[in-house]
Amino acid sequence: MTKHKTGLLAMLAASTVLAGAVQANTVIRYAEYGPDRGVRADAIKHFAQQIEERSGGEIRFDLTWGGALVSGRDVMRAVASGFVDAGTFVPSWEPQMLHLYEVGDLPIGSADAWVAMRAIYEVATENEALVQEFAGHDATYLMQFNTGPVQLICREPINAVEDFQGKRIRAVGPYIEAFTALGAEIVSFPAIEVYQALDSGLMDCSQVYWSNVTAYRLHEVAGHMVELNYGQMLGLVGVINRDIWDGLSAEHQALMREVGRDTTDYLARALLELDGQMKEELGSGLDGHTVEISTPPSEVMDVVYSQGDALTDAWLSAVSAKGLDGAGILDHFNMAQERYESERASNGYPWE
Repeated sequence: MTKHKTGLLAMLAASTVLAGAVQANTVIRYAEYGPDRGVRADAIKHFAQQIEERSGGEIRFDLTWGGALVSGRDVMRAVASGFVDAGTFVPSWEPQMLHLYEVGDLPIGSADAWVAMRAIYEVATENEALVQEFAGHDATYLMQFNTGPVQLICREPINAVEDFQGKRIRAVGPYIEAFTALGAEIVSFPAIEVYQALDSGLMDCSQVYWSNVTAYRLHEVAGHMVELNYGQMLGLVGVINRDIWDGLSAEHQALMREVGRDTTDYLARALLELDGQMKEELGSGLDGHTVEISTPPSEVMDVVYSQGDALTDAWLSAVSAKGLDGAGILDHFNMAQERYESERASNGYPWE
């Protein structure tokens, strides 16, 4: 009897140790819709590596690429259901899901990648209205991505407002209205089909960023870049299942926030360095292809900027109609940008 009890106690102790080991070594399955290359992929890998190292191996990310587990459009639903634990989501692909968070897609504020990313990271992690918007989809904000300022790559030069007339342009999010106001016809193609569409003439121009021109090899089929430097697509976010987040210790949650902020700086630095590198390489010739880089005339940007104001007003009206505190979010975002811009001007970037 005593030996039997001793055996049971030993088994119980062993199972307790095993349960503790399982609990202490959390594996988070992360679904990324893009390829395993480029600055965003590097940032995701940096985040995962830092979490594993700084948690002493207690948290590890299992990264999947290219939409292998779930398409980018369905990531939020997959995270909410627990089909995946975390992933990259693009709110503009599913309008209205994260209506408040889409403030980051409005063409307003700083064109500096670090200033804009630090500002939206602060709002998403500290503003209760935005925290609750993510929670409404059983998700928690994890990390911030960014495309960098919006540019335009075209088959032919764009030198005046008239040159936009009838041009077939691929645009996304709030930038659709800006190009429409210039007289363009908006076309829709998945990112992986843009190369073929430009090459075949089905598309005249595409909204791009310095970070994805060479990733999709668009410089091979379009020789003219219009440097708009217009806004940034900040509506690009890493989210984690809320139950998984709530199950983390306070120490591990704090680590996630710290590494998330550090990764914001890591990606911002990569984007800023890439901008100068890409302009130099494309202008001087890359893989046998030279891209002419031009600045649009002021009358083009006047139309573009006027659309930015109209889009902000429309966003405010839409979120207010849903009973959401759009004005509060916008004020927080703008004030945060001003504060980080002042910090950058006084102290430089964190890595300098």
